[in-house]
Amino acid sequence: MCSYYRTELKEISTHARLNVYRVDDDRFHHQTYLLESPSGLEILLKPWIVGAELANLARKCSTDFLRTMYFIADEIRVSSYAHISEVVPLAGALYYSMAEAFEDVFGETINRCFVGAKRYLSESGWKTKLAYENFEALNPESVILIGDTIATGGTIIKILKTTLNQRDDIKALIVFSIAGGIDGAERLKELADSIDVPLYVFFSNAIFGVEENGTDMPWLNPHTISTEKNLQLAKNAYGEWLGKKWCSVWDWGERAKQPTKHLSDLVQRCESYLEKSLDTKSSHILGKIKREANKTLKELNSPIILK
Repeated sequence: MCSYYRTELKEISTHARLNVYRVDDDRFHHQTYLLESPSGLEILLKPWIVGAELANLARKCSTDFLRTMYFIADEIRVSSYAHISEVVPLAGALYYSMAEAFEDVFGETINRCFVGAKRYLSESGWKTKLAYENFEALNPESVILIGDTIATGGTIIKILKTTLNQRDDIKALIVFSIAGGIDGAERLKELADSIDVPLYVFFSNAIFGVEENGTDMPWLNPHTISTEKNLQLAKNAYGEWLGKKWCSVWDWGERAKQPTKHLSDLVQRCESYLEKSLDTKSSHILGKIKREANKTLKELNSPIILK
């Protein structure tokens, strides 16, 4: 927990399968929630998970989000299918499988708009350039759903503002992040305070402290907000030393789009650390992660098989 701000997780009753908390913290918008998704936790504790397993877990996590937000966001329950749209930040958000999850939960497809967002590092920090916009599927009086990995929040803020510029009758904005950071949550509050449109923000399992590089979000960053249970699971999975150094989700886009590259990088990172003088537990954990990554890498490099 952050020592400079009072953060309280208030458990609320929404759906029997999930623990859901409202995050009470002056830094965040009052409609900020933390949902304990088992599938999301798998993604955030096992960096070697990629490919079909990652896709299925992300879909289940998005399903948990949709079931949760249905009971929290009043606007969604009075909307028709025609007036709910997903805005998809290309390309990482595609791998949240929000549209597929929506069909699983509500039995229908969802309108989809697309935005091509490119994050780059400038002299003044991380910036976002929008290279592509397609809002053809945005109907009047729509509720907007967006799933994306949020660190500093620059990209999601730009996308939300661009979406709001399309129409002046948007009913609500609902944001979900499988791996989201405190910096982004703070910027979302700034946006919420400046607009008249209701905003709901959901995070899976934790709101992570963001490292100075503006990208990495370790479980055991001192500012990470989560339940004691999840923080203990993170300590068990990574140990104290690695838990403070390694990002909880890694590069989401690369992990989803280029699984073999992600796994190769993961193996190399493990090998580079194993060459150092480490404590026994860290060496053991690194060895396990390396074995799991190599195992999956071998499977992905094998000839395809017709199922």
